[in-house]
Amino acid sequence: MMDDSIPSSIILDEIHNTLLFGDVVDISPTPIGPPARTVFNGIHNFVVEIDGSNTQKQKYLYSHRLNRIYVNMECNFSVNFKWDTNEPMYVRATTVFSEPAQAQKRVERCIQHSHDSYNQPLRPEPHVVKNVLRSARAAGGAGVHYCGSAPRADSWYSVLVAFAAPAAHAFQFVCKNSCSTGINRRPIDVIFTLEDVSGAVLGRHVVGARVCSCPRRDMLADEKQAGGKRRAPAAPPAPAAPLAPLAPPAKRRLRERERADEDAVVTLPEMKIYGVRTATAGIKVMLEMMEHVKAIKSSVQQPVDELTRTINELKTIKENIKSIKKENEQ
Repeated sequence: MMDDSIPSSIILDEIHNTLLFGDVVDISPTPIGPPARTVFNGIHNFVVEIDGSNTQKQKYLYSHRLNRIYVNMECNFSVNFKWDTNEPMYVRATTVFSEPAQAQKRVERCIQHSHDSYNQPLRPEPHVVKNVLRSARAAGGAGVHYCGSAPRADSWYSVLVAFAAPAAHAFQFVCKNSCSTGINRRPIDVIFTLEDVSGAVLGRHVVGARVCSCPRRDMLADEKQAGGKRRAPAAPPAPAAPLAPLAPPAKRRLRERERADEDAVVTLPEMKIYGVRTATAGIKVMLEMMEHVKAIKSSVQQPVDELTRTINELKTIKENIKSIKKENEQ
């Protein structure tokens, strides 16, 4: 899947072509493997906000101290998504277990709530039934796609929502933390990723969640137990890099060529640049881009040795230019 949680570009193409975006077709999803959890705002300053001050007090609360939603089953809770571009974007919401020891297991709905009696009259597909998280929009609503393959244990369930511009979206859980054959009292998080039409992950945030019958009671108890400690939004270290999703041969070859281009080390010919400030600014931009790539590769445990050497060499060139500037000032 993703360089971290990148969806199949085929899925996004289908959704994007429905003109925001029309009825979403049921196509085989993908993210494969445990999603990455490294939190970052990215180049578009992706922000996730949850306002717990004006909510239904007995059914939906948000603890800023613990960075956790407390919500009753099948109760809508609103999440506000912001980013610094007006281009159409996609937000993927994936429910995962919080504890590192459970990171390799996907979160599934319990047997009781997966039963037909809880899914009438729509009788949705298995990958929708087994997903503990839903969009508040009616099934089949425009711009919403449910991802995941029920028969594949390494296919993570997620909800992909298309946005024409930054906006809020309401979700709901359809299983409780206490369900014995599903979440089974294990703590869970929701990973929100901002993705473009090509499937590139441009930002990521993680929010804790507890689905329970008494949100206020459980929130107060958890905050009391935590004392003065405030839970950092960042999640545990990312698990091993997931497997890449399958794609048609032509698109797969194109993607491989694009990745090869991104990983290629380019030796620039000797050149002259007019102005120390211009040269310094150009090197600064290149360094920032390579540092960003290094952070992404490190988050999914990809090798970065060659990239680190290239960064260090460029830093040396930058220092040499600074020396030239100092000599000119003397």
